[in-house]
Amino acid sequence: MLKYALGDSLYCGDKVACWQKERQVFLCVVDGLGHGQQAEEAAKKAVHYIKKHLFEPLPEFFAGCNQALQETRGVAMAVACINEEGLLTYAGVGNTRAMIVGKQTTWLSSSYGIIGGGYKSLLLETVQLRSGDLILLFTDGLPEFIDLSDYSKEISGDVRQLAEKIIADCYRKKDDVAILVYRSEVSKK
Repeated sequence: MLKYALGDSLYCGDKVACWQKERQVFLCVVDGLGHGQQAEEAAKKAVHYIKKHLFEPLPEFFAGCNQALQETRGVAMAVACINEEGLLTYAGVGNTRAMIVGKQTTWLSSSYGIIGGGYKSLLLETVQLRSGDLILLFTDGLPEFIDLSDYSKEISGDVRQLAEKIIADCYRKKDDVAILVYRSEVSKK
């Protein structure tokens, strides 16, 4: 797994984090609105909230984080939870992006809104992963859709090289950027 965040100033409002607890993996990407110190503070507060509430059902989890961030400028946020059988449950609010790359590419959707500013509904998606599938969560410092057809060497290789190549090729220099790349390992029973 690779976590990568980059900003063009002293502060970066885009954050990624990953936790493994009780045979589950939790992945997140957070994009603090705007730029600078206040964006970074909002993103850090969201990541702190996520860490403290990992095992809550996603609808309650997102509602609680929305409440906790009301005094900040808010964030866009995506969370993926993967259980030991490789079932990924995903939810996102705002302009974060998520894709699964395996035998085919699957794009996951985010609901409209802002964590800390409100959203109307939360779309939950579940996907059964296979060993070796890649999960990419990233912020709008990268294009909405990344064509990985020219990345066959990196897709089957080191996730760090894949993330670095995506950023080198696609990074929009006027925004903060974060990408998290995770290769699934599904337990065989």
